[in-house]
Amino acid sequence: MKKITRKKKRDKQKEINFFGEFLRIKNHFFKDINTKLKKVKDKRHQSYVEYGTDILLFSVIMKNITAIESMKKMTVEFNKDECITNVAQTLGYEDLVELPHHDTINNFLKKLNPIELEKIRDYMIRKLFEKRCLEQYRLLDKYWIIAVDATGLVSYRERHCEHCLKREYRNKDTGEIEKTRYSHYVLEAKLVIGDMVFSIDTEFIENEGEEYEKQDCEINAFKRLAQRLKNKYKRLPICILGDSLYGVEPIFQICNKNKWKYILRFKEGRTKSIWTEYQELKEVETNKINGYTWVNSIDYKDSIVNVVEANLIEKEIEKNFLYISNLEIKKKNVEEVVAVGRSRWKIENEGFKNQKHIKNNIEHQCCEDYTAMKNHYLLVQIAEILRQLFEQGYELIRGLKAGIKEISSRLLESFRREFITVEDINKLNKRIQIRYL
Repeated sequence: MKKITRKKKRDKQKEINFFGEFLRIKNHFFKDINTKLKKVKDKRHQSYVEYGTDILLFSVIMKNITAIESMKKMTVEFNKDECITNVAQTLGYEDLVELPHHDTINNFLKKLNPIELEKIRDYMIRKLFEKRCLEQYRLLDKYWIIAVDATGLVSYRERHCEHCLKREYRNKDTGEIEKTRYSHYVLEAKLVIGDMVFSIDTEFIENEGEEYEKQDCEINAFKRLAQRLKNKYKRLPICILGDSLYGVEPIFQICNKNKWKYILRFKEGRTKSIWTEYQELKEVETNKINGYTWVNSIDYKDSIVNVVEANLIEKEIEKNFLYISNLEIKKKNVEEVVAVGRSRWKIENEGFKNQKHIKNNIEHQCCEDYTAMKNHYLLVQIAEILRQLFEQGYELIRGLKAGIKEISSRLLESFRREFITVEDINKLNKRIQIRYL
């Protein structure tokens, strides 16, 4: 990778209007998104409405893209004439004199049905599928890769709401409950596009009320998410990536019924009969090449599964990877299947890790209301699609070789100091070339 000197980097940064280039990317991929934001169903009493839904939502999207953690800080940082003018020009307002206070936004998000934000994300994902520049990232030139995983959002010592998950910690010797924690979890389905991961669907893991027979869990959440994903994208060829938790018969059946492929981490003890048969067959099978071993057509209840193992040396360290799949493993695809299986880590690193510790701090409560919490989370996912396209797809930005925090900082600085003019907005509709590595 060719290095860039600090002086050359400074010179390049001076040439770039970061906010203007961000809008260029936004308009290139999602030219109707402003209209979508404006048409969100608003439950507020219209006689008291001062700001349109597009202003409220775009303000939060910019907060997330510029890595501002709290709503209060957003109100402070955006309290500049340049910010007000830039939002007005972006959304087509002539008489905008202030941006909404964080309390105004949160009051709106408390009443907003999360489905409205899911519709906007669906629009964005469909537009990405329409673009031909992402085709190269399909598995075996056919399957779109979707990684699924759950993560915790927030934890409490006392019950936060009726939807909280409850976990009791017991003394190992006495069995008595020593402490209880209440939490909110979410299951994410992320479209893996090279080094980018885009939220394609979200299912909150939640109890229906304080009284329940059995707590909600990740597997049940996946069943709901999978049904919705199939309804939205009926003919989309999909390959599901998951950790060893998903290596069970109900998941196999769902994927087979939906005509999806899957590549799942495989560990001893999760499905014992498959493990035992694989250990026996791999000693007599001849499917071995360059550290890869595989066995096809293992019967398991009502499913037929295939197992592939890779023993690789990377940076003088020996690593072992084991996957279970309904893809037939062959010499010509074994390396690609394992490589795609390994890419599941991107939902944790490029997805959850960035959103928790680098970009958005999704564990921070922007609002204590549960519905508003959901909406804040979904707005982070929408912003992350825009942010990754901006950072990874635009050669002008990519050439800076800057980190996530640095680009976010530059974008915030540009949003707060550089005016976007009517002429700039008109130029945004000009065609640009986008290339993803």
